[in-house]
Amino acid sequence: MEPNKVSSRVTQDWQEQVFTQVRKQVWYLCQPSLTLTTHLQHDLQLDLCERIQLGIRLEYGLKVDIPDTEIGQWQTVADVLACVQRHLPAGAA
Repeated sequence: MEPNKVSSRVTQDWQEQVFTQVRKQVWYLCQPSLTLTTHLQHDLQLDLCERIQLGIRLEYGLKVDIPDTEIGQWQTVADVLACVQRHLPAGAA
């Protein structure tokens, strides 16, 4: 497989894992519509404790370390993706 295709596949994999973990965190909502602009608190009713739980899910699932202070700043799904990308090992993003 070509290097660009591998890199693209890895990027798609971790991004899909983020969306999957968000969906798992809001399992009680009937098939929530998730976009980059989906607001964690207003649209998904995730309070700070639930965002921290989401952060823990992502840390374990993606083998990253995300500071709680950054998790507290998440507002949208795009914020989550950007944060995870910053903390992925080199070459994984």
